[in-house]
Amino acid sequence: MSSYSVNLSNESPKSAPSTSLPPSPAGASFSDVTPLSPRSVLAALDAHPDVSPQQLRQLVHSLALTIQTRASQHASQVAGLKNVIADLEENLGQVAERWDSPPEGYVRNDDLVPGFDIRQDGNLVRARFVRLHTGDPTCVHGLTGNEKPGEGPYSKPVFATPVRGHVPVALPSWFHHMLIGRTTHFEKLRNAALATNNFGIIADISRFRQDHDILRQLLQEQEMLSSELELVRERLGLTRGRLEAANAPHLVGQLEWEEDRRPDVVPYTPKQRHSHFTTAPPFPAA
Repeated sequence: MSSYSVNLSNESPKSAPSTSLPPSPAGASFSDVTPLSPRSVLAALDAHPDVSPQQLRQLVHSLALTIQTRASQHASQVAGLKNVIADLEENLGQVAERWDSPPEGYVRNDDLVPGFDIRQDGNLVRARFVRLHTGDPTCVHGLTGNEKPGEGPYSKPVFATPVRGHVPVALPSWFHHMLIGRTTHFEKLRNAALATNNFGIIADISRFRQDHDILRQLLQEQEMLSSELELVRERLGLTRGRLEAANAPHLVGQLEWEEDRRPDVVPYTPKQRHSHFTTAPPFPAA
């Protein structure tokens, strides 16, 4: 119960009401009257039906003094409760304002990332605040604003959304050059995309750059492997030529009939296997 609960009696609820009448000494003033509760006044009147006028006046004044005291206490308590209510309303407004304000680094998800639903307590809740992912530029972070301690942020990959009614055309050369060009040019392009607050375009610009860098690295590795393969073939040819020039088979000719003529099976690559075992087209009928 609140500390502002009102006690409507000046006496303990467990204490029995007094049945004695107030004294009426000669010359007593009403300023000396002691407050009495309504229960005590009723009990005194019931116990003394022949109460004197002077004592009755004292009972009335005692009861009036009690009522005034309680009215003053009640007014004070009401004022205190009003202050508490005002403080709570102010705190509630601050809490509501904080809840409605995006956390640092986030913005309101006003359809910036549609379909970003987060499962909380068995229900799907739309992400209320979003920001770019801090570790993956192709994703975004999202919060509902109702996370418990230790929950969130949640991540989701995003992609550029087609413009309704727009017929796609090839990317302009200047745009493509900035996508795959020097880092300074790419950063200028990405910063311009960041200013649009279009998370899908920002993500696909970063995604294109990442995949292009991977492709370039793979092509370099492929070229290096092709060069190495060609070098190995040249070494094999030179070594074969030296063995032939030295007439090596003649020196070990006694092994000719001991050698198993069946060649070892060399595994084929998927591409070689496909071309090696492809059924030849039938000859045309005469």
